[in-house]
Amino acid sequence: MIYNTGVPSFMTTLSPELRKAFEETRYHVLIQAPFLLQVGQAQAALGALYRQHQTDCSCFITAFNPMGELLDKDENIERHAQLGRALGAAGLAALPAVAQHPANGWPAEPGFLVIGLGRDDAQRWAAQWEQLAVVWTSADMVPQLLETKVPGWMR
Repeated sequence: MIYNTGVPSFMTTLSPELRKAFEETRYHVLIQAPFLLQVGQAQAALGALYRQHQTDCSCFITAFNPMGELLDKDENIERHAQLGRALGAAGLAALPAVAQHPANGWPAEPGFLVIGLGRDDAQRWAAQWEQLAVVWTSADMVPQLLETKVPGWMR
């Protein structure tokens, strides 16, 4: 099954509750020296990755649970594999990562920290993979929540 058939073109606003959940979520980057990203909190470990890849930005993205709707495990695993292949085919450096809220019971969502993905491209990839938002970080190494351009009825 192929999921990413089009890019929605409308801007939506996350509900305050959903925004809070994204901001409280911890984004674990699973490399040899693992580290944690959290919206609004600087992460110095990104500096070494940026230097290694000669860039100044990154983005956490997942393909799990499009538009915030829970899918079954097999569908999510297939979407994750498709996203990994798409990132590789695009020549993007993608490190394994997982998003996990500390308390709300939402299941962990495997994804990728994509090194060198600019802000506009991050929003395009998120829309293509039907995600409500992504966590994007610039040279300041402070993760920020970027809402995806999607129709309001899909949030």
